[in-house]
Amino acid sequence: MTELSRLAHGVLFPALGRRTVPKWARARVAEGLGGFVLFGKDIASGEQVRELTTALHGLREHVLLSVDEEGGDVNRLEDHGGTSVPGNHALGRLDDPGRTREAAYQLGLSLVEAGIDWDLAPAVDAAVNPLSPNGIRTFGADRALVAKHAAAWVEGLQAAGVSACAKHFPGHGLSSTDAHLGTPTVDLSRQELVDHYLDPFRAAIAAGVDSIMVSHVHLSQLDDVPATISPAVLTGLLREELGFDGVVITDALEMRGIADVASLPEAAVRAIAAGADALCLGAWAFGDDVDAAAAALVAAVEDGTLPEERLREANARLAKLGTRPRATGVPHDDTVGEQQARDVLEVSGDPVLKGRRALVVRLDPTHSPAQGGASWGVEAPLRAAGIDVEALAVAGDTYNAEGMIKAEVGLYLDEFGPDADVVLLVRSSHRFPWQRPVLDELLERYPGCVVVDMGVPGDDFGGFRGWVRTFGASRVCARAAVDALLGTR
Repeated sequence: MTELSRLAHGVLFPALGRRTVPKWARARVAEGLGGFVLFGKDIASGEQVRELTTALHGLREHVLLSVDEEGGDVNRLEDHGGTSVPGNHALGRLDDPGRTREAAYQLGLSLVEAGIDWDLAPAVDAAVNPLSPNGIRTFGADRALVAKHAAAWVEGLQAAGVSACAKHFPGHGLSSTDAHLGTPTVDLSRQELVDHYLDPFRAAIAAGVDSIMVSHVHLSQLDDVPATISPAVLTGLLREELGFDGVVITDALEMRGIADVASLPEAAVRAIAAGADALCLGAWAFGDDVDAAAAALVAAVEDGTLPEERLREANARLAKLGTRPRATGVPHDDTVGEQQARDVLEVSGDPVLKGRRALVVRLDPTHSPAQGGASWGVEAPLRAAGIDVEALAVAGDTYNAEGMIKAEVGLYLDEFGPDADVVLLVRSSHRFPWQRPVLDELLERYPGCVVVDMGVPGDDFGGFRGWVRTFGASRVCARAAVDALLGTR
């Protein structure tokens, strides 16, 4: 192993791909690999993840382990020994920075327990566009509110000893494009960006955030490439204008927002050259991708495309992560998230179930790759409470989804009577054009249904018998919704 190869490996953060340490990972850590991003498929239980992180840390001094544990809809540990909190959108609705700080601190404690050094959170985009796919992951649309809670979240998490990561710089809350599927475009001038658009990141920096994740958004008035590989954005805006000297990590290089523009090896070189320090390779990036990216970085230094000093600088910044004093031996408190979910809940009409059976019809949103395998809904907690639940789940690409819903509701009410309980479960339904006509017809034919909205509210369901709004789909949000359905809140 050469020194140059070690430096190249040191900026790479692939996925792991297995629930135990795979052979390929051992070999690359020996080459100097910076660390790993753990995804949902790598985690099966609290005990397993602790064994895994202990084994990974034991491979070499300072192997950085990170996850996307945002709380709310994007989590990895909620069902595996972690804690559950309502998520950023709900915290923004509560609008109490102290409670936001406490939620992040509890998440931090659960990450310390799991052996995680670096949390790729919080999301501090301002969801100005109501169709933003990240709306539920943000504190809201108002930048002043987002900035206030971004600072509190960073302070809370890092107080537990876990490094935070404000994302997705420079923010794509004006766009409705999911960067997993394409390149979001934000058409603002440099002055507009500096004057107000970047305020949430300013607040995170002022709060001492250890890292910032750069997104694949295209700032069309600054550059002709995504921010991930743009010197004008990474060096010009983030380093020079905002004065950030911490770690800059890219969003996953497997995402279409960058992969449609540059191959992984090319993007790796261009991102480091532009000012990034760490490369998140993606959920399905393993040994071959590590080798390709490392080889490209080495070749770029050797042919003069990339200064070796840039790699040294990146490695030096990464060496500072994972060194905060950790709140070991302090158990996380699950009652914090439970109380927040109850307090943010809003109810209209009469959602209380009349009997001990119910049909739950779930209108699934487009699946977000960021969410991973996290589940959502009220079916399981209703069953746990003794309700006899029949369930139907459909999505936009389900064959005859509209017909299935109407037929199932009609059949159920015919079987158990017109006053039988039907719960319509939605999540940010205004973002999915196929859902509104279905819901309108159900309102006209069956206004006695109850709607539980676990996303960003955009549609008015006040015409139904009952309407429950949780502002998130985490476990504690589901339990709060079930309390409303059972009349025990």
